[in-house]
Amino acid sequence: MSGADITLPSFNVISDVRGPLSGVKMSLAGNQWFVINELLNLLRARGFTVYVETIPPGLVLRRALGEPLVIGDLVIDVRPEIVSLPTGMLEKLSVRDKFEYVENDLAIVYSGEPVNDWCELRGRRVAIPNPITEGIGELFRELYTEYCGDYAEFIGRGSVYLTRIHHREIPQLLQNGVIDAGVVWRTEAIYWGFKYTAPPRNKTGKLAFALMPWAGEEAARLFEFLRSDDVKHLYEKYGFKWIAKP
Repeated sequence: MSGADITLPSFNVISDVRGPLSGVKMSLAGNQWFVINELLNLLRARGFTVYVETIPPGLVLRRALGEPLVIGDLVIDVRPEIVSLPTGMLEKLSVRDKFEYVENDLAIVYSGEPVNDWCELRGRRVAIPNPITEGIGELFRELYTEYCGDYAEFIGRGSVYLTRIHHREIPQLLQNGVIDAGVVWRTEAIYWGFKYTAPPRNKTGKLAFALMPWAGEEAARLFEFLRSDDVKHLYEKYGFKWIAKP
C-alpha cells in the first residue's frame, strides 16, 4: 500500500510508534525521538492519552496531508491532530494554530580520526540524511554547496550512504563500523555519546508544533500544554534550545 513508508529492514523503526490510537494523535519530526518517552510520561501524568509517531519531517508532512503510515504490512491510517515540523514545511499546510519551540544545529559524529569540517567528509565512509525527507539533509546540502562544492558529485561517491531515517540508521551504522562518520543534529550526537564536532560554519534548524484543523478538544488542550515550562525543561534537559514565547 502506498503511504508514508518507514519500513526499514534491520533497523528498529517500530520503536518510533508509541501509544494507543484512541488517544490524541501526534506525528513528530524524528530528531526528538529520545525525548518522547519522558514527554509521554509527562502527558500521561497530566491525564492525556496519546499516540505518537516520530518520523522524518517529509513523512510527517505527508501524514498531515492524509497519507497513512506504513510499516511492512501494518497500516496506520488515523490522521495526526498535532504535528511537529521545520517551520518552512508548515507553510505547506493549513493549520489552526502553531508555535516554534526549539532550535538545534548540525554536528558530525565520527569514529577514528577526527572530522573537523564538512569538507573533510570527502573520502570518508559517511552517512548523510536525505534532503528530500529530512530538514537536516537540506541544511547539510546548503552547507556543503556553500563551503565545499558540488553536492551531487559528493553524494555520488560510492562511500556515501544516503539515509531514509537518519536517527535510526546513523547510530547503528557507526556502532557497527559500516561508516566512519555521519551528519546528525547536535542533540543527537550528545544523546548517543559519540565523538562529534559541531563545525563553526553551521546552520540552525527550528521546529514548530501545529494544531491541525480537524483536531478535537482534547488535542487542543494538549497543544496548549506543550507551551508549558514542564515541556520546556524537558527539551532543555536533552540539549535543545527552547525558543517558544511564554
